[in-house]
Amino acid sequence: MPPDPHDSVVAHIARTRFPFPGQTTWPADYVTLTNVPQRRRGIPLDGAEHFPDIVIVDAQGRTREIGEVEMTVDAAAVAHLRAASAATDDDTPTGVRHFFMYVPTGLEQAAQTLLETNGISYAGVRSFTVGGDGAIEIVPYVTKGDSYDHQ
Repeated sequence: MPPDPHDSVVAHIARTRFPFPGQTTWPADYVTLTNVPQRRRGIPLDGAEHFPDIVIVDAQGRTREIGEVEMTVDAAAVAHLRAASAATDDDTPTGVRHFFMYVPTGLEQAAQTLLETNGISYAGVRSFTVGGDGAIEIVPYVTKGDSYDHQ
């Protein structure tokens, strides 16, 4: 992986997964925002503000979906992961929140365990790899929301 791939991964995910290329079910009024490198949309967290990596809002300004790119899986992240999940809607076929967590390949099970152990509702856990040439690949690990998202 390049020395600091986080922002590149965030940009790639925002561009290729929110919405997927050719997705016809994506609401026309949804806007995908990223908070890297510039902060655009925060959520409340313990009396302060947290800026999730990817925030999807609708025309009324409501947060609909959030994606967090985590470079490690650590209990220290539980507070912001819980806040991110709570800030999203639960308009999924299974009633889980529209929250997605992305981790480097090999950390998928640890991410799922962290979310489930802490009672954090999520629509999916995804892994990513960054090739030596900078090419980014996203692989779905578990999808609890809409089966369409498992791609």
